[in-house]
Amino acid sequence: MNSIDKPDCTNLPILDTELLSAFVAVIENGGFTAAARQLHKTQSTISQRIRTLEERVEVSLLHRTSRQVSLTADGETFLVYARRLLQLQREAISALGNGDREGVIRFGLPENYAEAWLPRLLDRFARLHPRIRPHIHCRMSSELIEALEGGELDLAMTVRHTNHGNGEPLGAETLVWAAHRDFCQDPKVALPLALFPDHCPYRQRALDSLTRQGRQWSLQYTSQSPTGLRMAVNQRNAVTVADRRTLPADWRILGEADGLPPLPPAQLELHRSPSFQHPAGDDLITLLGELIVAESEATDAD
Repeated sequence: MNSIDKPDCTNLPILDTELLSAFVAVIENGGFTAAARQLHKTQSTISQRIRTLEERVEVSLLHRTSRQVSLTADGETFLVYARRLLQLQREAISALGNGDREGVIRFGLPENYAEAWLPRLLDRFARLHPRIRPHIHCRMSSELIEALEGGELDLAMTVRHTNHGNGEPLGAETLVWAAHRDFCQDPKVALPLALFPDHCPYRQRALDSLTRQGRQWSLQYTSQSPTGLRMAVNQRNAVTVADRRTLPADWRILGEADGLPPLPPAQLELHRSPSFQHPAGDDLITLLGELIVAESEATDAD
């Protein structure tokens, strides 16, 4: 190839990670303020990075109004490539030294899923990355998202709170009404409930379903911990909401025959901090997704 045939790369704009991460964070968080919290920067810094990025690519990427931020046509195209560039960076780092690098991944998930999945997930992950140390945080989904936005977490698996989540879909969980097998409901009294506190999507689904049905209910127990709810239900005088695959052996499912309405499924999502570039995080996400699919297939087969 002679000098005429060589591509001229001297005039290509420089698209560094900070600019790309800011752009992706603004879109995934729905605005500059939330993106700034997630990346531990000021809002003015994020705004400046977006302006710099637009100047370098010489197109407008975002529509800005006083209430919302949306992508332009060029922005929709560029978002695909921005995510790919960040992914390629993680893969490039992973390829060095066979990926056997030390590090920490701060991963959060609700406690009930931690009890069901963490032993197998961490065992498989340790085989791939024996020198990576996962730091596990178990909290309610709303608290996990706040922690991720506040810079306390790198990855978080949560239950979607609304119909329009902004995380990566991981799968759906079948929710059921459940009680101890010796529980007897008196149809003349309000349904006694044991539920998680406010802001729990399971709780919201339960109360919304009962309200639509016109069923009277009484909140008898509240606990942030699945262990606390299990203790309450095991007293044989309360009903709770749980994912079907994790029901204790001495519990039973209640349904329409018991006068209870069906519950919509819970949607699981994965949230990643745009500033988190550790390649082992991709393997953790992949293993988590595989585990969820395998568990769902096993539950459906029962």
